[in-house]
Amino acid sequence: MTKIEIIKKAIISNEGKIEELKSKRREVEESKTDELSRMYLKYFGECLVNDDTIQVSDTYVYFKRFDSDYNYHKEVMSISVRPKSWRDDEADSIETSFYSTNANSEFELKRMILIGNVGQVILDFQDDIIAEYNSICASFKVELSKLRKEIWDLEKKVREMNSEINTIEDNALMKKVETDGIEFKVDEENLYKLPDLDVRFDWTVKNIKKIKVTSKTKSGKSGDLELVTVRKNWNSEKDEYETVYYTNTYERVRMDKINYLVSWNKEIIVD
Repeated sequence: MTKIEIIKKAIISNEGKIEELKSKRREVEESKTDELSRMYLKYFGECLVNDDTIQVSDTYVYFKRFDSDYNYHKEVMSISVRPKSWRDDEADSIETSFYSTNANSEFELKRMILIGNVGQVILDFQDDIIAEYNSICASFKVELSKLRKEIWDLEKKVREMNSEINTIEDNALMKKVETDGIEFKVDEENLYKLPDLDVRFDWTVKNIKKIKVTSKTKSGKSGDLELVTVRKNWNSEKDEYETVYYTNTYERVRMDKINYLVSWNKEIIVD
């Protein structure tokens, strides 16, 4: 196996581990949500009527009621248990959110009752709700933090391995540029897709079909180039445009610009 094949095999293995860890994280997050849902229902369950539902996320609780006019469960209000700032682990307040309206339909009038009942529960039990919320979050914090770190570490490792593959491929392409040269696929209807190169700060060569480094300076920071470019010229005898190829040489072009051109256009290189 080549080095790239070995690295790709390791990437696949690590990506499998990442998916397993993400699945485990989702299970733990669902268990946390279930615990929070049971807690919220204990306090707000009596505020709900008929087919009212609550939807719980990490910090929000959405109260939803079936709207027969639109045939779906409409969010009528939400509450959020929040810390003082993002730096704090523990929540210390409950915020409410609901829309205002001047409608007086039965749905909206009953929504007012729900908002009032939820507000009364918060007035009576705010400290207890916050304390239980913090206790539930704390019971899952260590496990979730551990899973998130393991996922982050593996994802970082995969990024590094992909970067290593790119470096190996780029080095191989640059070696080819300095020996045989490399060619790019030509779409004659879309010549603009071919790469450009700044051979000088005020001179850009466009529509490059082939690039070859013919020599390099002792420092290796610049080199002489042979470029084959493509252009559409009007042939008055045939009364049509024809594709014409030009070969020119350029001296002391910066190698980092050549490197960038090759790396950025790998997908259109002719094998």
